[in-house]
Amino acid sequence: MNDHFLFADEPVQAQDALNERWKIIIVDDEPEVHAVTRLALSEFTFLGRGLEFHSAESGEEGCKLMREHPDAAIILLDVVMETDDAGLRVAKFIREDLDNHFTRIILRTGQPGQAPERTVIINYDINDYKSKTELTAQKLFTAVMSSLRSYRDIMSIEHSRRGLEKILNASTDLFSEQSMDQFVGGLVQQLGWLIGGARQVLYAEVDPEHTHEEFTVRAAFGEEADVVLNRPIKSALPKKSLMELHGVVERGQPYFNDDTAMIYCPSACRPWGGLLCLTGLSRPLADREKDLLRMFSEHVQLALNNVLRQDDLNRLLLAMNRRLILMETDVLERNPEDAHSASQIAAMLLPHLQVRDDKHTTLAVAASLLARIARLFSVRVRQGGVNPRVCFERVQRAFEGLRADPSNASRWVERALDERFERFDGSGFPEGKHGDGFAIEVQLLVFISALYGELHQGAQPEQALLSIEDDAVGWFSPQLRDAIRTHRKPIMAILQTEANYDFS
Repeated sequence: MNDHFLFADEPVQAQDALNERWKIIIVDDEPEVHAVTRLALSEFTFLGRGLEFHSAESGEEGCKLMREHPDAAIILLDVVMETDDAGLRVAKFIREDLDNHFTRIILRTGQPGQAPERTVIINYDINDYKSKTELTAQKLFTAVMSSLRSYRDIMSIEHSRRGLEKILNASTDLFSEQSMDQFVGGLVQQLGWLIGGARQVLYAEVDPEHTHEEFTVRAAFGEEADVVLNRPIKSALPKKSLMELHGVVERGQPYFNDDTAMIYCPSACRPWGGLLCLTGLSRPLADREKDLLRMFSEHVQLALNNVLRQDDLNRLLLAMNRRLILMETDVLERNPEDAHSASQIAAMLLPHLQVRDDKHTTLAVAASLLARIARLFSVRVRQGGVNPRVCFERVQRAFEGLRADPSNASRWVERALDERFERFDGSGFPEGKHGDGFAIEVQLLVFISALYGELHQGAQPEQALLSIEDDAVGWFSPQLRDAIRTHRKPIMAILQTEANYDFS
């Protein structure tokens, strides 16, 4: 391109807008400026992407275009249009009203005296200042190229920040499926911008509950990300890559060509691992970028393996819990004296709490479950140096694996764990339940959990019961306190029969 001055009468037809092009907004009240700018940049490409032009002939139209295209990379902005400072008002609107600090603003003026460069640069958040009389085709090319590089770097940082935000939000609870999806999604987003130039980044897994040996997209970033999410990976890959997919999975060897990258990472605890795919690459990947992709796949799969192991543990706990409920129910119905001591204590107190008879066995079984797990949750609000709200969150996580059990006993256990810091006088948390809102059945189970918690911490039966009684006023209803006091000797007798049981 000759280094001629730009602003000559050479109109040119606008290029078709493509989604993968860099958006350039031209705001100028001279039609020939629009035409010549398009001509001068008609063959411009950066990272394999051309330019998409949008034109406005006034400051007001320019503001409207920026509202419609907040993802514009550059705005070439005239100063003097309908008013002497119209362009400066647009620049202020972009930065302050739209809060857009990403779009690069190149100010172009034919009347430098109206807006002196030093004054404008100091008082307005613009990125370049050019005089039309000195702006040659080469200088415009250079200004646009440097601005696009700057825009690319800024957006890379911004998308990395958003990706990191997803990762941090998800890392507080990585062992839930929803948070794991968010975690992987954040990593995919970061990876898409670290590599750069990929139109689409996908991470896929086999979902054995819904598909058989078919990879489903679990996280996506880039073009049509929402469309391909949770769909078979085959629907998102180009035909050429589909021919290589089977080999990548079977051999575990990465596949790279000019515009596609596929890496498979086996799982340590499932028949199928994870598949990472980058499509629409604008250039071949460097060796360090290939290494980054391999490391990404391995680390994501490691995190997923940990989640899967937790899922396996939850399933095991669920099966054991169901078996324990059946066994304890059978013992209570056949030989109540052989039941767990907590079941015996609950069964003894329930008739005096005006609880329906059809609930007795279920609540007694729930009491035995709480006694068995009391070691995990033996924290009292009165304990110094302990944050009970942190402990409350710990309980929620620990019990997650048993929430899928539909049995009534498990539901009572869950409710007791959720409400174990509530108090009859309303001073507890998390909901501040008061009076009858803190159900008598739940109070009984909380009492059992606290009693066996003391025992698991090394207290003798007499000491454990005294400790609970000391805190009982305000914690439990008068009805439950009276029942405990009335049956104190039988409770102690039941606990003493297990004198050889190691509560610690």
